[in-house]
Amino acid sequence: MELNGDKMNGSIKGGYSVKVPEVAIIIVGFRNSADIRACLQALSRLSPRPAFDVFICENGGTDAFDRLICDLLDAEGPCWRRRPPGTPMDLAGGRFARIERLGLRSGTPDVWIGCARDNLGYAGGINAWLSRLSRMEGWRGIWVLNPDTEPTESALAALYERAESGRKAMVGCTILDSDESEHIRFRGGLHWEKMAARGVAIGLGERLDISYDIAAVEQAMDSPSGASMYVTRWCIEAIGPMDESYFLFYEDLDWGIRAKHLGLGYAHDSVVVHKRGTTTGSARSAAAIPKLSVYLQHRNGIRFVRTHFPWTLPLRVLMSLFQAARFLRRQAPRNCWAVLQGVLAGLRGETGRPSWHRDGLAGAAGAPSELRPG
Repeated sequence: MELNGDKMNGSIKGGYSVKVPEVAIIIVGFRNSADIRACLQALSRLSPRPAFDVFICENGGTDAFDRLICDLLDAEGPCWRRRPPGTPMDLAGGRFARIERLGLRSGTPDVWIGCARDNLGYAGGINAWLSRLSRMEGWRGIWVLNPDTEPTESALAALYERAESGRKAMVGCTILDSDESEHIRFRGGLHWEKMAARGVAIGLGERLDISYDIAAVEQAMDSPSGASMYVTRWCIEAIGPMDESYFLFYEDLDWGIRAKHLGLGYAHDSVVVHKRGTTTGSARSAAAIPKLSVYLQHRNGIRFVRTHFPWTLPLRVLMSLFQAARFLRRQAPRNCWAVLQGVLAGLRGETGRPSWHRDGLAGAAGAPSELRPG
């Protein structure tokens, strides 16, 4: 990775030198600076070990990038501007039009913010930084976080320990809804029910304080939740980056399925609060969920089962038709039609950013549609 005089290559250029961190925290945003600011404030309270830096991809254009920088640097913000200030324009290139280097006020971590040249989607935003990180030495894993998450103090340390001590390729955590902190949203991550052609959240609705079997959770896991997934470097080198053809939704589950034979882990002491759907709109009423979100959930559901469980394709189509009927019953005919359009697009083999889509969502990780109100 070629960035002048920074910890990304561990060398001395431009008159200063800094070390390579052990963990790279990657966040993909889309015009949601308030969420990212709150997330960084939570990250500033993390335990000092393992060492980390934060890498943010802003998918929402230059105005959103400037707004994010401003919000992070204001008097109450979590960041300060590094000296030398920012990074020169020639450090951009590739998929980033601009890159700025900030730092967390609370300590040594750097906060690198890249302005994507276009809306890269969720996986594309992650991969834009991964392509640069792949040329760095020192880091042992990445922690992919939704911008609307707030990890607790020991969250990263627990993930890192489970990956290192258990030789796990990917590690999930305990995810709570911000408005219901006594109950589990995800315990470890997702399980794919083949006979129902749908994903389910492990531990959904369980009380936080009940007993459970960690080995059984890890056996059931098919992927960590994309809201918080720790991925080791050796895993990425073995299976490759996220599949950008999904654009949004199912890319996390696809990545986990590809890594499962290498070992998935659950760090039960790693707790992350997730607001859910502040970017994708999945926390809203049925009629208010954006068409793009519904369309991609069902288009990508078809793509996912075709790739990994092709014999369940008829079941997946039936599941989507059931969801279309639910939208109709809940007086959301537009989203009923979006489901049907998504199914047809999936059966035609459409991938990537829809041709009709010019603006919209790409900030939050997508759990499968069955895990979202809809």
